[in-house]
Amino acid sequence: MEPDEVVLSDVSAVRALAHPARLIVIDALYDGQVLTATECAERAGVTPSAMSYHLRALEKAGLVLRAEPRGDGRERPWKRAGANLKVDLPRSGPDANAAGVAAAELLVVNALDLDRERLLASIRADAKLPKGEGLGSQYARDTVLLTKAELAQVAAALDAALAPYRRTNREAPPEDAVSFSATVLIVPDNPHA
Repeated sequence: MEPDEVVLSDVSAVRALAHPARLIVIDALYDGQVLTATECAERAGVTPSAMSYHLRALEKAGLVLRAEPRGDGRERPWKRAGANLKVDLPRSGPDANAAGVAAAELLVVNALDLDRERLLASIRADAKLPKGEGLGSQYARDTVLLTKAELAQVAAALDAALAPYRRTNREAPPEDAVSFSATVLIVPDNPHA
């Protein structure tokens, strides 16, 4: 049985995750999919040998595991190491250092770049179709005033709103269901205030 949560508190593990091709694969595997290196490579746009290298790095970091072989045993698929993934680098003390901040920044930059590319690709694809026939994407910006307790409430409400639609929670999704990436970003306008 897999653990509920894989927590990354090691800088080297966060750096291992931060690579753009690895982020694409982690999204798929943590959606509950079990994929071979070749299937992962197709998703990430890299060669199968490059993806094998990436998967071994993710395995070393404790993020993925080898799954049971398929068919005649020659296909060696990969799966997630837990149901959820959380990054929790130390924020104070001797382990909170410049390397940790740099690793977290790299992860955020690459994850946001991936989200940006997905949004732009969706806009481009929908622009080629008659109005109303595309899959659509949602992007919204707003300003809200929150206390720390209210922020926790909002985060919990957003998580609860998305939970029923997660791939891992849908045993029999509708036939016309399409996979969407959902990113929620709530940050202070002025973090030093």
